Amino acid sequence: MSTYASFQGRVYLGKRDTNGLPIEVRSPGNVADLKLALKTEVLEHFESQSGQRSLDHRMIKSKSATINLTIEEFTQENLALALYGTHVATASGTVTDEPVGGATPIIADRFFLAHPKVSTLVVKDSAATPATLTLGTHYTADVDFGALQFLDVTGFTGPFKASYAFGDVSEVGIFTQPLPERYLRLEGLNTAQGNAKVLVELYRVAFDPLKELALISTEYNKFELEGSLLADASKPFDAVLGQFGRIVQIG
Repeated sequence: MSTYASFQGRVYLGKRDTNGLPIEVRSPGNVADLKLALKTEVLEHFESQSGQRSLDHRMIKSKSATINLTIEEFTQENLALALYGTHVATASGTVTDEPVGGATPIIADRFFLAHPKVSTLVVKDSAATPATLTLGTHYTADVDFGALQFLDVTGFTGPFKASYAFGDVSEVGIFTQPLPERYLRLEGLNTAQGNAKVLVELYRVAFDPLKELALISTEYNKFELEGSLLADASKPFDAVLGQFGRIVQIG
């Protein structure tokens, strides 16, 4: 009887502790594609006696494997993995007399505060007795992005100073972390065989940084990640199962 395969399932990614065991294991959400590609580099030998120069032996020089993973959910953890960054929460606070606009701001140019998610914004000038600018008359503000545009500054003394409160936000840096290694696990279903369960474990995957992130697009954003499968020295060398991973057909 023929056995066909078409997989779906939930993917889990975890960090590895000092003993090579998975920790902080979480699902990155919906994974549209997960592919494993194996490759060998071989040395070929050609005989030189028959006049045919026939290939008579091949020796494997190296073995390698790559992982391609397409994640669809725009979470902090996924973004940090893709950008070699760390997601951090910036706590709310207040700012007093932050300079904004330079000595003489240009009308209609956009100027940026040090923080987004702004509230209770007050803009004053630098006169001996500071005068307060009026929102909607002298300037406009996008409080979510923390941006100002001046409309009319006649009669005011520059530079201008902004005082405000700002709220909690989440931030992810770019290239702030070393190459990330993850344990990868697929708890899969073979939909071509009545949803028979299949377990895939890959012990060490070293991910490359994200090749492309569509910052403006008409499509759903995706994290298309590629990585290399590494040998896990914490696993005993096993001639049957090896040190890279395993595929378990459960039923």
